Order: sequence, then structure tokens, then C-alpha cells
Amino acid sequence: MAARRLALPLVVSLFLSAALARPAAAQSPTIDGQLDSAFYGAPLAVQDTPTAFGNATNGHTRFAVQGSELDAAYARVSDGYLFLFIAGNLETYGQGLTWSVGNMNKLDIFVDAIPGGQNSLRGDNADVDGGALGCMGHLDAANDGLKFDAGFEADFYFTFCNRTEVIPYFDPPQVEAWRGYLYYATLPTAGGGIAQTLGIAQDPTHTSFPAAFTFTNGVRLGFNNSNTGGVWGTGHASEADTSLATNVATGLELAIPVELLAATNGAIGENIRIVAFVNDTNHRYLSNQVLGPMGQASGGYGNLGDPRLFNFSESYSPGDQFFVFANPYPSARALLPPDFGPDGTMTNRWLGSIGHAYALQVATNLVSPAWSNVSGIATASVPLLSAVVTSSAPFSVYRSIRLD
Repeated sequence: MAARRLALPLVVSLFLSAALARPAAAQSPTIDGQLDSAFYGAPLAVQDTPTAFGNATNGHTRFAVQGSELDAAYARVSDGYLFLFIAGNLETYGQGLTWSVGNMNKLDIFVDAIPGGQNSLRGDNADVDGGALGCMGHLDAANDGLKFDAGFEADFYFTFCNRTEVIPYFDPPQVEAWRGYLYYATLPTAGGGIAQTLGIAQDPTHTSFPAAFTFTNGVRLGFNNSNTGGVWGTGHASEADTSLATNVATGLELAIPVELLAATNGAIGENIRIVAFVNDTNHRYLSNQVLGPMGQASGGYGNLGDPRLFNFSESYSPGDQFFVFANPYPSARALLPPDFGPDGTMTNRWLGSIGHAYALQVATNLVSPAWSNVSGIATASVPLLSAVVTSSAPFSVYRSIRLD
């Protein structure tokens, strides 16, 4: 079968021009559930409300017992990924063998990255995680489903939860091993969309805790659930003291290829908006742990209830319940400005889809271009590809070609 050849957007490269020089790429963080503050910088949202979903105090790397909280959110787009860090902890559902049965809370993340989307969740979205979106979507003529703030129209959805499974062992004969589940769905303006399980993180034993996991589509996940600081639980004598939220440096960390946040033509907005909150196991009961935060007044702290009846834009939700950050990529298929080396070499970089094969091509004009390969075929294992070339031509035009 003939290979499908997809030309990505062009960039003209003039060897004598410094205008296209590309700033040095930021060093990507280690995806391990521990905050790399040098990479992420200041938090984009900080929790101001004590958790009404319980306060975990046991401090285990994986197993948070008796509570969930979201303390702060960090995000940055770099090297073809959205890097997202949610500081806090998420209650683990145990089997009662070693760890408390507890609650399997869900961390729901909605992303607004392209035009269109849903300001109120529809009732006909894709089936993901046992009907998660349906449980938050349009209920009846009088209830629009979960409604976001003005200026936020959800395009994509992620949800994460963690639990244990009983597995055979030696002594004792059975133990509980941790599992983390990550799901994804698109949210078209007209409903429908697609959904998939991105991956299930599995610790090999009950005493071995890998720092990172790689899922389908190249998504990477790191999880450290040991937080016992941050905001207090409601009813605690110090519940009004939320000053410790920014001190939390562990939680859920994701590296999401930008192609999962793009329109069908590859376009991505220059700004990305995210709202994250803790929900119950069936996505039917919202906690008060939201980022951006709810701003609940002291003495009036409480959970938000049925998401199908909740409206983030109402006066009891002051401020925006989302956070915003810049996106440097106009497209998930862009050929980026090159780097010029002192020895006449030029490094071309472009964004691609993980698992697909590409080559870099060159021509000397755009009137009647004769394209030829100037790199070997590369299969993308990360969303940012590169090829180093040398040319004696005074004017060259480069493009990347997808070969499958």
C-alpha cells in the first residue's frame, strides 16, 4: 500500500537571517509527581477553601486514607507537551485487606483549548469511565448540566482515580497493589466525541512504587499521594488557615502531547484554560476542592453537590473557577523556527503525532519546488521531532512529511 504523505506547515529558512532564531528549549521536568518549581514557576491557582472531602494524614506515597484535596495548580506548554501539575492528594479506594476501603474519589479535569466547546455539559457526550460525562451533563429542560464560568467552553476531558487490587503474594499470601486509571474524551460543541482509556498505572508489588508511567498516545503520568499538609479539613480548629497550600510539592503530574488538545485541523488556541475538581466515585457529587478555588467564606464551607445542578458562574462562586496559561504553538502540526549552529548547521524541529513516521524535506523555491529528503525517516516517540541539516544553497525551504 502506498504511504500516505502529509505535508506539515512550511517555514522558510534563510541562513543569513537571525529573525527566525528559536529560543533555547526549556528543560522538561521529570514526570514523577514531585514539583519542579524551576520549570513550572509560580502556581496558576491556589486553594483557599478547606477540604470538605476529608483530610488525609497517613502520608503514604500511594495510599491517601480519609481525604482528598487540591492545593495548587501549575501548567506549562513546552517541547510539544502540556505539562500539568496538581498539588494535593486523592483518596485511595482500598479493599480492606491492608488499606481502608475508603472512597474512590475522582479528579476531573476539563480543558478549553480551541474555539467552540461546551459551556454547559451536554447529555449526549461520549461514554467515558462508566458514564462520567452523562452524570454531569444535561438533566432536563430546567437543568442544563454542569455550567462553567463565562469564557470557559470545555473541549477535552480527563479523569483520574486510584484504587487497590488484591494480588497473590507469598507471605502473606495476598496483598493490595495500587492502580491508577486515566481516561480522556473530546467534547465537541454538538456533542458526541470520542473517549478512551489512556492507561492504567500498575505498581508491580505492594512495596514497589515506580515514579512514572507512559500510556497510549505518549501521555506520561507521575503520582505521589503522600501529602498531609496544605489546606485543613472542614471542622478543624485551623480550617481558615489556607496559607500552607502553596507549600505542597507532591501530587498528580501529567505530560500530555498537544495533539490531544487540538482541533481536527491541528489548531490550538494561544491560551489554554483548565478547571479541575474532586468528584465522587460516580461523578455525581462535587466536593468544594476546585481549582480555580471556590472562595467560600469562613464558616460557610461545604461541598457543591450534584454537578448537573451546579453553576460555577453564579454569585456563590466568586471569581473564575479556571486558570489560564499561554500556549506557544499555533498548531499541533507546526514546523517550528530552526536553531542555527556556528558551523553552518541548522536544527529543524516540528510537532508530530506519536507513533507516526516523518522525514524532513528541502526545496530551493516555492514556484516549482522539487522536494528531496534531507533526513532519515523518524518514528515519533515524543511529540517534538528534530533533524540537523547543512546546505550551501543561499535560500532553502523546508517542510516535514508524514509518511504513514
